[in-house]
Amino acid sequence: MSSHRWKPAALRLWRVALLALAVLAIRRTHRPVVQELTVDRIRDFFPAAAALTPQNGMQTVKDESGITLGHVMQTSPEADDIIGYSGPTNTLIALDARGRVLGLRVLSSGDTTDHLAEIVRERSFFKQFTGKKADEVANLKVDAVSGATLTSSAIAEGVLRRLGKSATTSLRFPNEITLAEAKKLEPRAASLRASKKHPGSHEILDATGAVIALAVRTTPSSDGVVGYKGPSDTFMLMDPAGSTLRGIALRRSYDTEQYVGYVTGDPAFLKTFDGMTTEKIANIDFNAAGIEGVSGATQTSYGVAEGVRVRAEALLKEREAQRAWWQLIRWRWQDAGHITIILAAFAMAFTRLRGVAWCRHLHHALLVIYGGFIVGEMLSQGLLVGWATHGMPWRNAQGLVLLAAVALLGPIFTSRQLYCHHICPHGALQQLVMRRLPFHWAPSKRLDALLSRLPFVLLAFVLFSVTFALPVNLNALEPFDAYLFRVAGWASIGIAVGGLLWSFITPLAYCRYGCPTGALFKLLRFTGDADRFGARDWIAAACVTAVLLFAPG
Repeated sequence: MSSHRWKPAALRLWRVALLALAVLAIRRTHRPVVQELTVDRIRDFFPAAAALTPQNGMQTVKDESGITLGHVMQTSPEADDIIGYSGPTNTLIALDARGRVLGLRVLSSGDTTDHLAEIVRERSFFKQFTGKKADEVANLKVDAVSGATLTSSAIAEGVLRRLGKSATTSLRFPNEITLAEAKKLEPRAASLRASKKHPGSHEILDATGAVIALAVRTTPSSDGVVGYKGPSDTFMLMDPAGSTLRGIALRRSYDTEQYVGYVTGDPAFLKTFDGMTTEKIANIDFNAAGIEGVSGATQTSYGVAEGVRVRAEALLKEREAQRAWWQLIRWRWQDAGHITIILAAFAMAFTRLRGVAWCRHLHHALLVIYGGFIVGEMLSQGLLVGWATHGMPWRNAQGLVLLAAVALLGPIFTSRQLYCHHICPHGALQQLVMRRLPFHWAPSKRLDALLSRLPFVLLAFVLFSVTFALPVNLNALEPFDAYLFRVAGWASIGIAVGGLLWSFITPLAYCRYGCPTGALFKLLRFTGDADRFGARDWIAAACVTAVLLFAPG
């Protein structure tokens, strides 16, 4: 293969590799921060709080006399994979002694600070959860905060997931099934592993690591089923799929000790459900099936049997709720708009439409109105760094992710700045205002060369500030938040207005002399067969190498 054929491919590969290494460096330096809760931090919810004690994945709040006031939990780490606009949020959930939500509080967030501030100001968002139990929250239709839709939706999803887990946690029977218990019904059991398909249950593994059964507790589904004096927690040994019951064992009960002894001492009763499918148990009629209670402990035994039936119903609901990955995707109207913008960008870039003045101006105007002021979801350093750190929101912002893919890959494979020239609302607004005045100012050749380096300096600053954990608000370096003026900081607004005024006399002033996101796309751009390794490539390589070698992580 001749050199003129492999050099372009090598150059493209080099630039993609640099981008991948930069992402690796950013991701490597990120460490999830575990928030240590103190009594003072929760006193707004529990004024009489004196101590915090761990209990089954939560923390119990007690007063000075040891009386339980309620419980607190955090959405992290269970919800760390739920990305809002640019990162996940760790939220404190406070529950009263009855399990009702007292309130929520943001503990930490990797999301955009301006968006987060708007959510904190919007008190009605958090009040939607107040007074509700975990099972009630599961069916709650949450209203997102206007101007911070992705961030607020992610917070809500994290709360729903964490409360969903707490819904499988019993405060009456907090102790999980142990390996010793599992061995009594399944002698081959060697270890237990939390089940992803059935929250609150555990897979039973043999010595080879193969799943041989499923360990299920009737609690908390059966906590409301009272026998003679109280509820019971029963261990249900299921097949690996959770479709057939193999055996049961009573774990603990608040019922009368004597009656509990009668039940555990009746092997015939304990084998009542053996071999039955989950569907049969869930729909069983005890009288029609001829199932009799234990003599001398009729109500207690019926309470145990009803608890098994109720848990079988819950297992069926869990099975129905299980969804494939594509079913987890939530499509938004904004995503349809993003795809429309991408298609329009390709039309403007690769057809004769770009030469039609009225069509070009209309396209720019629509980008500003829709992409900027209506949707306000633009690529920025804050967004891209957040994704590099925490992952992309592919489940709840597919259109935005696709937009980023086009922006990053377009310069490499099409040699065109698709995002900067045909998608970015701020770039479109600058194109609309340029040459509208009878005079303009062009910097000298030397000054132009100097100013043109500024975006690349800012890009390097972003890389070093992130990897060395400097306290820098990346969104304050760019103007894009200004289009959502309700949530924008003054720095973003100032850059937006200043750059726009400059563009009246110097075409595309901000794009040329101030945009680090545009600089990233320029670094990736392949300009044709005449393109070659240049100073920018080597400087970029030096910066990436430096953070890989010296940044903590």
